[in-house]
Amino acid sequence: MASSAGGSSKSLSLLVYNIWTRDGSDDSALAPKFLDGGIDALGLLMYLRSGEELDLGEEEEDYEEDYAAIEREQASELSYERFVEKYMAPNQPVIITGLTESWRATTELLDGEGASLDVDRLEEEYGECTAPVHVSDVPKGHPFGGLSRPATEEMTVAAYCEYWRDRRPSSPESPNETYLYLKDWKPHAILKKVPMYSCPAYFKEDWLNDLNGSYKFVYLGPANTCTRLHADVLRSYSWSSNVTGRKRWYLIPPEHTYMLFDVFGKALAPHIHFDLESELNAVMFPGLRLARRHAVFVDQVKGETIFVPSGWHHSVENLEDTLSINHNWLNGFNLEGSWRKLKDEILNERDHMKTARNVEGIEQEFRAGTEGVGGGGRMEDESQNKKDLVLLYELLAHQLEINSKLRDRELQSIVEILEGMIELVGNGKGSESESDYRDEYAGVRRSTDWRPEDLLMVVKQEQGVG
Repeated sequence: MASSAGGSSKSLSLLVYNIWTRDGSDDSALAPKFLDGGIDALGLLMYLRSGEELDLGEEEEDYEEDYAAIEREQASELSYERFVEKYMAPNQPVIITGLTESWRATTELLDGEGASLDVDRLEEEYGECTAPVHVSDVPKGHPFGGLSRPATEEMTVAAYCEYWRDRRPSSPESPNETYLYLKDWKPHAILKKVPMYSCPAYFKEDWLNDLNGSYKFVYLGPANTCTRLHADVLRSYSWSSNVTGRKRWYLIPPEHTYMLFDVFGKALAPHIHFDLESELNAVMFPGLRLARRHAVFVDQVKGETIFVPSGWHHSVENLEDTLSINHNWLNGFNLEGSWRKLKDEILNERDHMKTARNVEGIEQEFRAGTEGVGGGGRMEDESQNKKDLVLLYELLAHQLEINSKLRDRELQSIVEILEGMIELVGNGKGSESESDYRDEYAGVRRSTDWRPEDLLMVVKQEQGVG
């Protein structure tokens, strides 16, 4: 049995090696895998397939509450230059206090004591708006451990306010508790009213929202609601301010992200505390216990703002009834990282097209009986990659049109990205599989005003290059 497992592991490792190195023609392609955790991920899979027991060292209880802490800064003592140097450029999280006191959301949407939401005032101002609401029906005592994704429905803010006033615990006989979480609401995009907040100066260099303002959100949820594990669109930065309430954040640095995925590198665990007592779950997500050792943890209270760096997967729990304001944002500091991740995902699609038949049987056999496990991830990313490619292209085109003060390093990053886009969305030349892949992506040219060659000429003229 052990010999059979060993042979199977060797065959699988050779298959993965051939995928990564283009059938052994480019060993340098292994270098990024050492940096992004891919080599370690393969090692975990080898353990799994060999039938050996993976030594995790200390029991989970010994380290579960010993997470690394996030630094806190007072806005009055944190200059923009120091924020860039200490947090944004090195891609590290931070909590900043003192940014929300003057916001209209703070002064007008809270009750007389400023402690909790004034639901009547919210309904009076925004009741006619509609907003997406996530409906979670979860086992009592396990609000963050469910497998299924919440259903999403549209509600008026008035209807949600009625739920907020009238919510009651479920009956003692019911095994589940139902929660409604108003998420990704964009009132500023609908109503031309006085804004309920102003973007803090640290986050104003925002190319993503310069384009169309679609990545500004309001979240309102009762205690025990949560946001599942995810990384933000285009591996953007995000910031989130608590107007009232308390959230608990778990963040995983990019170099440990691979531990969050299933053994096939596709499905993302729904939560950092996903139940691993089940043998099936433990086998499906063999790296999740290790990921917990690298998690960064913080409780964010009323009036605090968290900066979430690019590419950090995170899950968020509402420990109290909470109203928060959030932006995703992207600029010259995380532009290269955003493109690099998107390019890797697109190239992985090409490799998957070439090797799908080799791994399809293994994966289908393993996934039998595991429907619903996982929180999405790379399977969903594949359908999102074209949209993200168009979004990134349009973002660059818009910046080149409106921003006459782009830095030299930003211009150089844009050149490299445009050259990469031209290479990816080619004319179909090359091997048969590459042609199929490029033909599929050629549709991108028809979905937008796709002129990367023209933009590249503009940027090179800006640089003074011939």
